[in-house]
Amino acid sequence: MGFTTVLPSTPLGWTLFIIVLLLLIKAALTVTLATAHIWVRRRRARDWHGRDTPGVSVMIAAFNEEVGIAQTIRSVLAQDGPPLQVIVVDDGSTDRTAAIADEFARRDARVQVLRQANGGKASALNRAAAHLEYPVAVSVDADSSLAPGALSALSRHFLNPAVGAVAGDVRVAGPVTSLTQMQHLEYSVGQQMDKRAQDMLGAVSVVPGAAGAFRTDLIRRLHYSGDTITEDMDLTVAIAAAGYQVRFEPAALSFTEPPVTLPAMWRQRLRWMYGTFQVMGKYRHLILTARGGRLGWLTLPYVLLYGLVLGGAGPLFDLAALTLLVQQMSGGSAPPGALVPLLVSIGIDVLVAGVALALGRQSLRPLLITPTQRLFMRPFVALVVIVTCLSFLRGRTVRWNKMPRVGVHLPGQPSPVAPQAGD
Repeated sequence: MGFTTVLPSTPLGWTLFIIVLLLLIKAALTVTLATAHIWVRRRRARDWHGRDTPGVSVMIAAFNEEVGIAQTIRSVLAQDGPPLQVIVVDDGSTDRTAAIADEFARRDARVQVLRQANGGKASALNRAAAHLEYPVAVSVDADSSLAPGALSALSRHFLNPAVGAVAGDVRVAGPVTSLTQMQHLEYSVGQQMDKRAQDMLGAVSVVPGAAGAFRTDLIRRLHYSGDTITEDMDLTVAIAAAGYQVRFEPAALSFTEPPVTLPAMWRQRLRWMYGTFQVMGKYRHLILTARGGRLGWLTLPYVLLYGLVLGGAGPLFDLAALTLLVQQMSGGSAPPGALVPLLVSIGIDVLVAGVALALGRQSLRPLLITPTQRLFMRPFVALVVIVTCLSFLRGRTVRWNKMPRVGVHLPGQPSPVAPQAGD
């Protein structure tokens, strides 16, 4: 059997072949950049050696978070390293969130609790920003838990005055179900591959709320914006537009509670995607312009192409590949080449996921669900993109929807229960 026997023989086949080739090139570049990130981190560590890290003010915006707020605060207070301040802003909670936070404040002078009428997460974080004492501000979502050393890992980047923001490594820590396992694999690839590669190119697009560090003076100057519902992405782009570096730090681990039901994940992803549309619209004047710099030439076009366009068109590739296979099978027999585009594409997914898990020093067991995840997540994401696009064009507003809380499930620990105020 010669090489030509696996080459396509129809326009549709050649289209699929070219798409697979482009995906292969992207995967090769991403794997190369993500792997090279290891050496960049070592060089940065040499620059930091022997220097004291700046103090950190942690901001926690909380609305009805009684299930997980104690674990979140406890994980922050357990951090070693730089001087620490913790600001909890109760955003009009109707449960015991404020009472639980107050108990920590009574026992530890580093904790300060502020209260306000419900105004949204951006409003709560801006309220916290007015009370920051240290040069580095770190946002931690009230449904997340920091791993030891996370704050030190984030803070040391700000020894470089060119750095404006640093994204931590967010990992899923929920009940072990098929849905959460697929999210775990998705997060791993997004953090260990995409974020590392983006850091190498100076094109990190989002500093997440679960573990995001910012230069305090920039937060006070730029503020969290209420213009969009993805305030973390909005602030990240604003900082990059101001000429500062945005980095990724894989040693700053934050475990976050994922949606555990399909409707909850749908609402979460719809908000993320709608917010992305809003941010792209807000900063569209920077795309492919000299004024936009790397942000305009790399970050925003990357989000537009891979997050929106290919995210929505992904399932069309699988459908076209299956159509080609059916067409060739209906002609008598299916030559080996009919399956090549689809198999190579799945192989690329497995390779990228494997490298991501290895870089994150995680078990390779989730590789077994890669085909299943692809079969489910790609149509799911595409549907989210389509619905968001229609909502955006029709002027319909997508708002924050409170996700039912079950608590962060850390490996090796019992399932959490709602803590008492005196816990």
